[in-house]
Amino acid sequence: MKSACSGLLIFGAALAISAAPKPATPDHPRWAVRVSSDDHSYFIDRPICHPLGYFRGNASNLNYHHTGTVHIESGTTKDEVESHQVGQVAGYAIYQISHDIHGGELRLKMLVVERAAGEYCEIYHQEWMGEGLYSDVSPAYLLTAGSETILATHDVVTGDGNWSDEHYWAFDKEGPIDLYVSEQIREIEKKLLPKGLAVMNGDGLDIQSLTYFTPVWRPVDAQCCPLGGTLRIEFAFSGHHLVVASQTFKSN
Repeated sequence: MKSACSGLLIFGAALAISAAPKPATPDHPRWAVRVSSDDHSYFIDRPICHPLGYFRGNASNLNYHHTGTVHIESGTTKDEVESHQVGQVAGYAIYQISHDIHGGELRLKMLVVERAAGEYCEIYHQEWMGEGLYSDVSPAYLLTAGSETILATHDVVTGDGNWSDEHYWAFDKEGPIDLYVSEQIREIEKKLLPKGLAVMNGDGLDIQSLTYFTPVWRPVDAQCCPLGGTLRIEFAFSGHHLVVASQTFKSN
């Protein structure tokens, strides 16, 4: 990659797709657990539901991804635990529980939702080793987007690309609804961007305005100077689900 911008500008017409909005339809049940573990992201489709004390307790039960590398022994392993209520949406109480194990060797950040009286189900599990993955890990929070109250978790990943580990949930009377924001964005990027063009910066999403806007890089572009065009996505809500209202790529 060159250290300065160079090359000819690429001229072209805008490519826009605007159709009837459709909700994302991933094959995961409502009470699945979204897992972010180091550089891995996956789902556990079976519900993990227990009294709140279970998630505050023995961390060996909560080590989903690093069982072969971090040994946790109940009663002897140093484990600093923090717990607080994030808030309540649609009558569902939400808690964040964090574990700092072996002085930072392994860290956990979990979001659990009270599905029934005394029964809490995990919907998000963040698990990482050491200090290098995140610039900072922040508390989850509630925000308003459109007509919805949204549960958000947003943690900046180390590096110079402004990437974040960020996920969002709406709620209805049945509980949390994963909005699958990053999955929808990645699918549109694959569909709209011409071969060789890519997004190399992670700060394009404004969830409160339900928009995603980012420059696009050519293979010869420096990090500072993207000249491949722009990608814009407008989102909307349909029955508490996030849908794509419009998507446009404009080449330079």
